[in-house]
Amino acid sequence: MSKKIIIIVLAVLVLTACTPETVEVIKEVEVPVEVIKEVEVPVEVEKEVFVEVDKSPISVTIPWTGDAMDLFLPVVEAFEAESGIEVTVLPYKTADLGPLLPAQFMAEEPMADVFIMSWPWWIEENTDHLVDLSDVAADVDWLGNPVVVDGATYGIPTYLWVKGGFWYLQSFFDANGLEKPETWDELDALVAEIAEIDGVETPFGSPGGYPLADIVEHFLAAVGGPEMIKGLMDGSVKWTDADVRAVFSDYLLPLIDEGYFDDPVDRGTAGELWLEGDYAFHYYGNWIAEKLEDPSDLRLMPVPGSTSIVSGSDWMFIPKYTNRVEDATAFIEFVISEEGMKARLEQGGRLSSRADISLDVYPPGEKALAETVNTFEVLGDLDDTVGGEWQSIFWDQIALLWVETSALDDVLETLEANMP
Repeated sequence: MSKKIIIIVLAVLVLTACTPETVEVIKEVEVPVEVIKEVEVPVEVEKEVFVEVDKSPISVTIPWTGDAMDLFLPVVEAFEAESGIEVTVLPYKTADLGPLLPAQFMAEEPMADVFIMSWPWWIEENTDHLVDLSDVAADVDWLGNPVVVDGATYGIPTYLWVKGGFWYLQSFFDANGLEKPETWDELDALVAEIAEIDGVETPFGSPGGYPLADIVEHFLAAVGGPEMIKGLMDGSVKWTDADVRAVFSDYLLPLIDEGYFDDPVDRGTAGELWLEGDYAFHYYGNWIAEKLEDPSDLRLMPVPGSTSIVSGSDWMFIPKYTNRVEDATAFIEFVISEEGMKARLEQGGRLSSRADISLDVYPPGEKALAETVNTFEVLGDLDDTVGGEWQSIFWDQIALLWVETSALDDVLETLEANMP
């Protein structure tokens, strides 16, 4: 029993002795490793973007109707041809347009993209609703006055109309051997002579409304000088001042008292009577040329001492609430461009609001007037500048004075008391 056990043990020992020994060998080996890193690389991709362009017509209100509107339409047509933008023209007199716009602006729904009106004071009072057009007005040599508030331009003048004196027909003067007066004595003698001509009712017509007030402004500017007009506009000169009263009492009212002015009549009727020969002189804006078959017969007589000419315009502006500001601005830029000006001026009845437009674009009769404007100081229209309710009071009081010259002091006190 013990012998077997020994053999087994020896066998185990022998087997143990024969078992190989495991040795751990550590060796550093360089192994190449590929590292992958994500990097964002910008890639330019071309993509077509489609922008919808509004090709509907823009709307423009104009203060002109009848013949005056027809004379503006060539400007619209020239703009459409150049820009490809169609224009819908909406005739609205300023007196009708002004009361409509405040409600439209409050609702931010204006009826048009461009408005043209003759009230600069209205534009000044509503600049919160208007587009700043300073870039359009910049670097332009203006004869007309843009509407500027706090250094920003909101109204751009279209064309100038001028009221520089009394119109007469050279053919009438030639037929009656008359000459244009240079002094007040010559003027007095001339109108006395005209009053005796067969067929003449009175030397001067008296067109009612604003033209009658314009006659007053003309006398004030001629006798009192441009500074008197400017002072009445800004309030530094009073209607009750002695110098202002003297213009009426010493120059204008004697002509009325002598019967050299007719009683006030409708301004349209006054123009017709002048053309028929009832009057020798007619006071009106230069658009009267539109009514003449031969505008070259037209002549202008400022009263003696005149160094200024009253001028005004119709101003363009854009409401903030239109979505066509770019197209509306393009329209205004075209109107005041050389091409746009030529399209209107060559037809007569208006002058350029810019000083750098060639006189050659005018018809012969209008060219002489444009030359006069370039030598006189250009003044704004007094009652248009003051504006508001005072304007209608001014017209009414002057009409009263025409038929009751003894009311002079009451009229002047009323005008001063109602100045804004």
